[in-house]
Amino acid sequence: MNRQSPAHRCLSGPKQSVAGMPAILRGEKNHSTWLVDFSPLRRWLVRGGQASAWLEQHAIDSPEACFRVSDLGEDGFVVRTGVAEYFLHDGPGECLHGRLGELPGGLIQGTRVVARDDLEVVLGGEYAADLMCEFCALDLGAVENDFLLTRVAGIAAWLRVEAVGEQRYYRIGCDPSYGEYLFETLLDAVHECGGGLWGHEDFYELRGNQHDAS
Repeated sequence: MNRQSPAHRCLSGPKQSVAGMPAILRGEKNHSTWLVDFSPLRRWLVRGGQASAWLEQHAIDSPEACFRVSDLGEDGFVVRTGVAEYFLHDGPGECLHGRLGELPGGLIQGTRVVARDDLEVVLGGEYAADLMCEFCALDLGAVENDFLLTRVAGIAAWLRVEAVGEQRYYRIGCDPSYGEYLFETLLDAVHECGGGLWGHEDFYELRGNQHDAS
């Protein structure tokens, strides 16, 4: 079965495959406020009494503190979201997917591993912080590289605030059944700020340049 973004009806223009899903690689890069559809990147929820041992078996260090992000390289990361629950997020190169392989459904040695087909977007640029003040009730001013469970535009969502140099990016994910609504709501707000849609390569190019400059 072909994977498809929950926001696929909102995405126009040429696409190429990212992690087996059609995605926009280059967008309207002239805009200073932007939104990227990151839904193609793979995610898993790992839970159960043996979840930590399962991570160790797959050479993934389990974070000790809840909701702190542990980077796995190449934009992959893991977050502890409960006493025995972890959120795994792969990067565009699918290094984590390559390490884990195709995982069977159900319980695996007392651990349940569930693939998540969330809508995921990245919001960034000049007015991104102002838009997050409008759509999220949390004060994000002092948050850096944390993972939060909150509501964005009235939808239950997870949120990662990523700080690179002086810039902040807001990575937002939600259940796919609400994905088109959330995407359209955020993109309309970006357009009102004079912004537009970016692509995967636009984002990684910008972030890489800011890493090099910091």
